[in-house]
Amino acid sequence: MNQMKQTIGFGLHLPIIRFKGEADHSREQILSFAKKAEYLGYDYLGVNDHIVFRSTSWLDALTTLTAAAAITNKIKVGTSILNIVVRNPVVCAKALTGIDILSSGRLFAGVGPGSYKGDYDVCGIAFEDRWKRFDESLQILNLLWKREKAENKVNYNGNYYKFEKVVVTPRTFQRPHPPILIGSWGSSRPGLRRVAKYGDGWMASAYNITPDKFKEKWKMLLSYRKDMGRDTTRFTNYLVSMFGYIDNNNENIHKMVKDILSPALVRPADELERLLLFGSVNECIKKVKAFLEAGVNSVHFWPVNNYIEQIEIFSKEIISSFR
Repeated sequence: MNQMKQTIGFGLHLPIIRFKGEADHSREQILSFAKKAEYLGYDYLGVNDHIVFRSTSWLDALTTLTAAAAITNKIKVGTSILNIVVRNPVVCAKALTGIDILSSGRLFAGVGPGSYKGDYDVCGIAFEDRWKRFDESLQILNLLWKREKAENKVNYNGNYYKFEKVVVTPRTFQRPHPPILIGSWGSSRPGLRRVAKYGDGWMASAYNITPDKFKEKWKMLLSYRKDMGRDTTRFTNYLVSMFGYIDNNNENIHKMVKDILSPALVRPADELERLLLFGSVNECIKKVKAFLEAGVNSVHFWPVNNYIEQIEIFSKEIISSFR
């Protein structure tokens, strides 16, 4: 029975991680997933980003997203998140603009500084400078995307990035620009103020927040926006990295968390099972409902195995309960 009528969007993460024991990445795996996501009526399709991540194999985020955008027509495509510090903010603005144009304006741009030191080490950037660099990167992204005319020249004089009379063309397909969603665990007030100041919305990490904490931080974010004199009616949020596996067999659930996700994230299995969408259909509906009631606008599911089967189950059993 469809008893829950509040509005909530649903997205997916492209399976760009090769978890333990899986076959190698393939064109067919990514493209069939993207096509199926659009066919099933999901709202969003996103990619996460690491240059390196422990011993886990990752497909490149922007390359994969471009391929998915090319074979879909309606589903929104984006990053959740893209590390614009290690990749360089000007280069990222250029690449994301290209995807927005090639997707006919379907891009959402989730950005952040990442949390893995290894990404910084291989790119020759000091990990301890990431937040200061991220502030400058956000300023640059906004400057480049909020120009009134494409030919307008941009100057920037920061501690880490400096340039004069730069013209980055073409402009984005969307006007004034694609939504900029800022990734933050919500653990610090300065981090939330950064989201309120520079973003069009917040990307919260599902394995780093509970419904109660989300409600508290979302209320705080909206308060910051009001204090800054910024619009709150169109300010949005995405709950991303919602890993999961839906199964009525508890033994299978425990195995998926313990053998696949826990080693990849180096986090306790019981904590991940409690926070994320691991469990029966009814258990997962309750978890989504708790976040909906906390103020979440969209949930982005990331199955850890049997990808096509899982997104079909999620669509049929979970999404249908909210629409």
